[in-house]
Amino acid sequence: MERIFILVFASYLSFSTLVFANSISPLDNAIAALESGQTGKALQLFEKQKHNPRALVYLAKINIAIDLDDAEDWIEKAVDIIPNDGEAHYLRGVIMGQQASGSIFSALGYAKKSLTSFNKAVELEPDSIVYQNALMQFHVSAPSIAGGDLEIAKAQVEKIKMLDQKVGLKAEIQYEQGQGNDKKVDSLLEQAKQTYSKLPEPFLLAGMIQQQRKNYPAAFEELSMAISKNAETEESIVARYKALYQLGKTSILAKSNFDAGTQALNEYISEAPNLSGMSPKRWAEFRLANIMALNSQKSEAKVIYQRLAKGDDKELASQAKKAAKKI
Repeated sequence: MERIFILVFASYLSFSTLVFANSISPLDNAIAALESGQTGKALQLFEKQKHNPRALVYLAKINIAIDLDDAEDWIEKAVDIIPNDGEAHYLRGVIMGQQASGSIFSALGYAKKSLTSFNKAVELEPDSIVYQNALMQFHVSAPSIAGGDLEIAKAQVEKIKMLDQKVGLKAEIQYEQGQGNDKKVDSLLEQAKQTYSKLPEPFLLAGMIQQQRKNYPAAFEELSMAISKNAETEESIVARYKALYQLGKTSILAKSNFDAGTQALNEYISEAPNLSGMSPKRWAEFRLANIMALNSQKSEAKVIYQRLAKGDDKELASQAKKAAKKI
């Protein structure tokens, strides 16, 4: 069950994705605090608006990185109040999926809840590429006992292609990757890079696939290509910054190219915008500290680890504490 939800959801989780009409001033204030990086203050402001289902959705989203059980509680309350809201069901699918990944005895139950939620999101908003893609990746990644179905996944790929050819090609690559069809994946990647040669997106995907294969020199090359491309649309801007982040991560995995990795992460930390799909800058700081620790800068790394260990992100705080103890 552990691999079911690794690929699916991170790229969609950002606080800029939820835009609701008729928002009231207190909600706007909470959103502004969140987008300015004041997560603690934002949580307090949202919690004062428990009567507002949109505030509940934000509380669920924030708590994914803090406490999954709390995130589950918040999203269940939101779905009860707004049962016909596609975004709420999609987020419920994300949360239940992550719960399944981290659970032993309840994994199947959570997986089935995740699938039910993604199906409902797609039913409510069939033109949403995000929801269609999440459903596709669930069926690719989940075993049949948990509801995974490759025929349904393939049908989802075709639906995504009808909505957007570029995203559909990426979905097809992810489908073939899930089947371990490396030759087909490489063929489709070359097609994507040729068709969309001026965009960073296909090179980012190629770099991440090479990183997963532990072919780090190829990953550096592909990610560097992604960073060099023009980024004019929001999607391309996100792809370029994700490539910077992943180049830094690849430097750690490969234990090489420390200068390039440091430069990439510093650019990410100083310039990355708050857009859908962006990793939190605190995680980029953690990666930067990892490079420092590998590159004879242990004292500087420890300072960063100790600061991050005091943060609200439980997973990051735990990893930072462990890293600091090793120095």
